[in-house]
Amino acid sequence: MSDNLKISRDKKGNNKKGKDGSTSNPLDNLQGRLVIILFMIIIAFAALFFKIFMLQRSKSKEYNQKILSQQKYDSRDIPYKRGDILDRNGTYIATSEKVYNLIIDPKQINSDQEDYLNATVSVLSEVFGYSIDELKSTIAQKSDSSYVKYAKDISYDQKIAFEEKKEEYNKSYKESKSSERVYGIWFEESYVRRYPYGSSACNVIGFANNEDLSGNSGIEQYYNDQLIGVSGREYGYLNDESSLERVIKNPTDGNKVVSTIDLNIQKIVEKHIAEWQSSTGSNMTAAIVMNPNNGEILALATSRTFDLNNPRDLNNYYSPEQQAEMDDKAKVDALSNIWRNYAVSDTYEPGSPSKVFTVASAMEEGVITGNESYDCKGFEEVGGWKIRCANRNGHGVLNVTEALMESCNVAMMDISRAEGSQKFYEYQKVFGFGSKTAIDLPGEADTSGLIHTADNASATDLATNSFGQNYNTTMIQLAAAYSSVVNGGSYYQPHVVKQILNSKGAIIENIEPELVRETVSAHTTAFINEALRRTVAEGTGSAAAVAGYDVGGKTGTAEKYPRGNGNYLVSFIGSVPAQAPEVVCYVLVDTPHVADQARSAYASSLFSKIMTEVLPYMNIYSNVDESIDVSKFPAAEGITDSNTQKQEESKNYSTEEVIPNDGGNGLPGAPAGEGEE
Repeated sequence: MSDNLKISRDKKGNNKKGKDGSTSNPLDNLQGRLVIILFMIIIAFAALFFKIFMLQRSKSKEYNQKILSQQKYDSRDIPYKRGDILDRNGTYIATSEKVYNLIIDPKQINSDQEDYLNATVSVLSEVFGYSIDELKSTIAQKSDSSYVKYAKDISYDQKIAFEEKKEEYNKSYKESKSSERVYGIWFEESYVRRYPYGSSACNVIGFANNEDLSGNSGIEQYYNDQLIGVSGREYGYLNDESSLERVIKNPTDGNKVVSTIDLNIQKIVEKHIAEWQSSTGSNMTAAIVMNPNNGEILALATSRTFDLNNPRDLNNYYSPEQQAEMDDKAKVDALSNIWRNYAVSDTYEPGSPSKVFTVASAMEEGVITGNESYDCKGFEEVGGWKIRCANRNGHGVLNVTEALMESCNVAMMDISRAEGSQKFYEYQKVFGFGSKTAIDLPGEADTSGLIHTADNASATDLATNSFGQNYNTTMIQLAAAYSSVVNGGSYYQPHVVKQILNSKGAIIENIEPELVRETVSAHTTAFINEALRRTVAEGTGSAAAVAGYDVGGKTGTAEKYPRGNGNYLVSFIGSVPAQAPEVVCYVLVDTPHVADQARSAYASSLFSKIMTEVLPYMNIYSNVDESIDVSKFPAAEGITDSNTQKQEESKNYSTEEVIPNDGGNGLPGAPAGEGEE
């Protein structure tokens, strides 16, 4: 170190003089240098601040957008309202009720944890009964989130109750100078599907899943594309001024569907089915009420019902123990069976209502005129098999009308044989058997492989098909076919929806009746209607009579496969007024819970009870067209009350098996004959 930089002191601590005689302090030099350095740092910071300022002025938009673009903005869907379903009178039978999701914003609550957290969870617990510990745990676990869907299906009343309590508490906190607040809770709109009438018309309406709002069975499924809407969206974006803006795209609600169902008629039908089930009961009881002149279904009900508001409840059909033993597949199968629409999806052998079509087709082809007579000895040998009539002692000599009135199998076999296989099976197709009706409901059964054709039918097949055994149909097929015969020959496509409206109620589409084809002539209709009127007034359908009305109809008693077990499916299909029908009702009772099942009166009497209430409601009166001279039809001749009484007394019903269980085409075989009451 050079001499002039050395610090030297004398013994008293004073600075020594230098060689030139001056004194010096090295600390003063160091302080000066520090001042210079500090000044240079200040200049550098000033320059940096100036640079930032200039950048902010020139490129503020670019940098702001970069910064803001890294921030998270929560967007949300805005739910649409699924379209309502109405009955034909405008009664809401399915609707979407506005509810709310309870949303918690942990970020807001945690912004002042103690003051906001305790107050907020206390009010939530007080109003909704939620656990305070669980609420705090959720908020802690989701502390970085601004959106936690904590609860669903909050009602409007619950929402208002919370908001009023929140306002009350926050006002109190403010007045007491407390920093506590109920904070960070809001409600998000949503919709839940409601069915005001529970299980009523469940087979027709179906239900919608609240999770994804998709339809399941019934109108809900078939018209799902009309009923669903489009969700809206709320989202944020940066505008040209780099300000965060929120945009709301409003949802589009689904369309409304107006059904052909009359809820009042539906309830009448359901009431009488329930009464039957609670007294005698059966494996299945079902009924269809329809307008034969346009194909509109006014009511459709079965004894297999479920609550549309809780469609996955198995308690009405399975005990808790049975449910506990079910795996997921078993539960799905059980629910599918409950939701299954028997009237559309299940097939069976129809029995004697088919005799209407046997007579009608033969008359259309000129094979019979109605003047023919048949001698029933109680059986007939066909194809080497002895096929019995319902009356084992025989009906004796009957004309065509009497054959329908007494439900004679032998006469039907003779008529079908005279018509021949080719024409008989052609008319089965004309009447719609073996083809779907294309009703606007899901799950319609395909019966194309469940009927015979002229190419594969044996003589035995033809004979048994003539009285409704050895081929399968569905309730909706038979009701549509029968309607075409009694309405003058017009086959209308059956349907359950008549209008589509937009969410505001304006008509988008009128679903007009669709005439599919002509089946029979007016002359054949007049003959059949008179014969069916006498079937109820004097023949086997007497239990279906309705006081004050002329009712036409046909009974059915079909032995179920496998034969010989004593199980029967009994039915009645009728039309009112008989000569100019305005309504058709088809009632089916599958396996009555009685020892003697072979009695069509079970179904006929149920028909009578239903129609006794439905006809006055529909303002239908006994109005037989007196201009029709029924005496010109052979049906009006040749039978008296005394003759009918003698035939009733001589009946001896048979359940004996007389032909193979396999009808020759893989189809179930027919029993000896039908027992008719």
